[in-house]
Amino acid sequence: MHVSTDPGSALGIPQHFNSYSLSMRKLRTTAIAVAGLMVMTLGTVPTATADDTAKKLNAADYKLVRTANDADYNKLVGALPNADVKAVLDDSNREAVRIPKEDGQHITPNFAAGFLWKEGDDNTTEWRPQGITTSSDALDEGVWQDRKVVLVSWYGLDGSEKKGARISFIDRTDPLKPVYRHVLLVRATTKNGHPDFESTNPNHAGGLAWYGNLLYVASTDNIEVYDLNDILKVSTANDSAIGRAANGDYHAYGYQYVIPTKFSYNRATPSQNIRFSAISLDRSTSPDSMLVTEWDPAGDGTRLFRWDVNYETRELSDVTADWAYQVNIKSMQGAAAIKGGDGPDKSWYYISRSTGDDSRGDLIVWQPGKLANIYQGEWPIGPEDMAYRPSTDEMWTVAEYANNRYVMSVTADRFHP
Repeated sequence: MHVSTDPGSALGIPQHFNSYSLSMRKLRTTAIAVAGLMVMTLGTVPTATADDTAKKLNAADYKLVRTANDADYNKLVGALPNADVKAVLDDSNREAVRIPKEDGQHITPNFAAGFLWKEGDDNTTEWRPQGITTSSDALDEGVWQDRKVVLVSWYGLDGSEKKGARISFIDRTDPLKPVYRHVLLVRATTKNGHPDFESTNPNHAGGLAWYGNLLYVASTDNIEVYDLNDILKVSTANDSAIGRAANGDYHAYGYQYVIPTKFSYNRATPSQNIRFSAISLDRSTSPDSMLVTEWDPAGDGTRLFRWDVNYETRELSDVTADWAYQVNIKSMQGAAAIKGGDGPDKSWYYISRSTGDDSRGDLIVWQPGKLANIYQGEWPIGPEDMAYRPSTDEMWTVAEYANNRYVMSVTADRFHP
């Protein structure tokens, strides 16, 4: 199959909209500052049927294996004080900045909701946000322990690589006053006969899906799974140390809370070469399913995968994929599917595509076997993972680049072909 490097060619994508410009505004506590002017010029791309560039694959070829370290995990969980999601939210130590809808329209014309990080998080070069999920993934009713929650993953770089990855717990129960706290991801170990932990480095944490008490993290080479009933509280006295100290205290680079990896899903055979770049939950299928995307800068052979999940255990119901498609989308980041009651081939796939650190991202909407639509420049610069909130028809994403790190949603139905 020929794969074009033209950003609009995969799936036979026509572009939409008239040309217009957007004034990008940033909110800072109570102030609004102009961050720059982004101009989108939208043209026409030759169209073709989706089947010319997309190809359904044999899902049975893609199998995973569940791997766990139960002994070390159980010892660590028994050694440290336990906290739950509500306790972490009640201990929030940072204030986010809500984006009013009238200001959101300057970010994207179909803006629905969103917020900005505290300044030190918005502009840090040591951490970069990637994955997103919400309490609407966790439970059908959209709240967890009476809270409306957003979770965002970050990976460490520029000096923080050794710290691995962290999760921001954002409380949006009052959307006018979002607050949050960062929690470090760790791996359980045993050292010198004592329960211990270490960082998850390397861990790109490119995507998140929250299902019941389990948090799925797409980590490039595998899917790591964390139990949000086992958030652990540690000492914060030493921000340069991790794990158990000689005096019995536990440190986590200054973070108050950690979550240890409970188990992971790995490729059954290396030849499958699945790249777990992002992940999202789809509640519109029966049973519920996990959608995994792959990233490649040229889009060569990028694929979408689905694995069914068990509502009772919250784990994958089968380690063999239920559905797989090669889509060849250049720089595909996150994806979320909706309205798939008649099966994954009838679902509508909303796919984010990044176009670098100086150009706005694209939103692609596609159904297998049909033409896909590209909404060029619909997302801010650097869109990543995606999550869908059915109760409000909001399609969420998080932008990764410093000083443009919007966490925001658009109204999904406005893009339905």
